[in-house]
Amino acid sequence: MPTPNGNGARTRTPPVADPAKVPAWQRASATALESAAAEKRPIVVFFEGERSTDFDLYGEDFAELSATDAMFMKIAYTDSREKSPWAEDSVVPTCNLLSDNPSRDYGIDVGKPTVIVCDWHGNEFFRTDDKVKAPALKAFVEKVAKQVESTDKKLKRHVDKARQDLEKDNPANALKNLLKAFEDGYVGLDSVVDATRMYHEIIDDLREQKDKLLEEGDANGLRELAKIVKKTDLEKEVSEAIKAIR
Repeated sequence: MPTPNGNGARTRTPPVADPAKVPAWQRASATALESAAAEKRPIVVFFEGERSTDFDLYGEDFAELSATDAMFMKIAYTDSREKSPWAEDSVVPTCNLLSDNPSRDYGIDVGKPTVIVCDWHGNEFFRTDDKVKAPALKAFVEKVAKQVESTDKKLKRHVDKARQDLEKDNPANALKNLLKAFEDGYVGLDSVVDATRMYHEIIDDLREQKDKLLEEGDANGLRELAKIVKKTDLEKEVSEAIKAIR
């Protein structure tokens, strides 16, 4: 109800959110993700707008959903989309939820409150806005497990092809197939874990070859290696090695 202010006028007391109707919001952290992954619990992420309040995604149905079906995380509003100058670039995907700017890495429009529904690794599968109703949000949550299974199966084809390429001693094609497994940015899925392990093993072997070729001053060998490591994390190193010999 209105209350007097210092000038004798009356001001309206701002409403107070009922804790029983507020979702159990968690901070995006490695610990929270580990907990979600252990339970295979989908994650609902709310990217706040500039004027967001405690009454967004508010109500007993949202609170219950956060307690039983999904982990709820809230990302504070920011209008920055600049990339950190200290960020390390790699073709291997990393979790957007744990980045220095999740709003940037999930492609959230500035000033547009957004809700995304992820799997327990932070992979986005559904996107909506802050006007979403609890039943619709729950329906998204319930579809996540099937989306994970389907996506993992699709990515596994690239990993299997890469493994076959290695058996044929063809690291160039193996890397091409692994890059296809990485290109959509999925993390944590079994297929991506396998792809990451295989990728690093190949890159480590090729880096040893690069070091040996550089030591021997074999520019032609490095040029051939450059063809194999194109678009990988080793591409720049090989290019610099070639320049060092010239």
